[in-house]
Amino acid sequence: MNKPSSNSAGILNSINEKGSDLKKINKTYGLLRKLASINGINVSNEILDRVMYSTELFPPLGKEYWWLLFFGREGEMPVQLMILIFRKNGQSMIFNDKKIVLKRLGKNQFQAATAGWIFDGNELHDLGDTNAITTVFPGRKALISEVTSQEIMLAGGYPNYELKVGNIIDLNMRKGEYLKDCAAHGIFIPPFGMAWVDVFSEADGIVLGKEFKGTAHLQKVIGIAPFGPFHWGRLFFKNGSSASFFCLKAGKDSNKYFHRSVNFYDNKQKKIIEFKKPRIKISKKEGKNSVWTIEGQDADKKIRIVLNSYATKKFIMEGGGSQVYIEYAVTTEEFYLEVSGQKIDLIDLGRGVGTFEDAYGSPI
Repeated sequence: MNKPSSNSAGILNSINEKGSDLKKINKTYGLLRKLASINGINVSNEILDRVMYSTELFPPLGKEYWWLLFFGREGEMPVQLMILIFRKNGQSMIFNDKKIVLKRLGKNQFQAATAGWIFDGNELHDLGDTNAITTVFPGRKALISEVTSQEIMLAGGYPNYELKVGNIIDLNMRKGEYLKDCAAHGIFIPPFGMAWVDVFSEADGIVLGKEFKGTAHLQKVIGIAPFGPFHWGRLFFKNGSSASFFCLKAGKDSNKYFHRSVNFYDNKQKKIIEFKKPRIKISKKEGKNSVWTIEGQDADKKIRIVLNSYATKKFIMEGGGSQVYIEYAVTTEEFYLEVSGQKIDLIDLGRGVGTFEDAYGSPI
């Protein structure tokens, strides 16, 4: 019997590797399907930890993000900070005009784009952009990366986490008195899908050498879809209530929205108010700072939110499509919600602080 040639062995190895990759990609699709089926607050600790401390294998158009956001409560312009870790399918990309190599270095290690910013109450500190080696430790429930030579370390499982970034950020997170403190959501229309998990908690520690107390929002996003335009926002109010909205747009400057959602979490009355199929209008007024107005109506519900921005940061991604994320740190100038004759405004809630995201891009 003839022995296989080295060339034949190489072909077999290649086939086996492709078969293994296909199984892993199918697992990613399975995860998207599962998160989309949950689509709410009934998500287990195991799912939250599985998504937060994993790195997926993607087909073309695949991507994943870690968004780590923190909102202070005090001052006219509250402290706010954001850390981003991003990777996608492909060999490389341009991130904020910097070439980023995208390479898997092992089962749970990869090269990615990392970035971040801190608004300290007076000015915005840009943490820079880095082509960082990132390692995920599922068993230890930890993730290690870096931004501009400062090590990023996220560790812990729901609901207790810690985040350290060099000697500039040292924060501990714990369960807060929120009506909703975790969720899983998704949109799955094969072969495309986007899904994410959210964790909300109390946070305290040190930021830029000063004491910080506020709210943490940890989000992990997984997607197999082209880049595109959308609006997203999350607001936290003094009494523990929160509001969120998300809509996909037909184009950068379009007022036509596809997928639309608006939710209000009334911490005082322990009620979740969901807009099922809202008609949404979002407008922007330019001045010294951008002012965003969000108006929605759905059956017996009406909502109006006016947001004043006090800090802005832009992330620009190019390669395999292009995407621009403009992040606005915002406070609420107006909030009005009417549902079944009940009216809720800022007198009931106290001031809100949060992030409004204006994103647009092209699949090409």
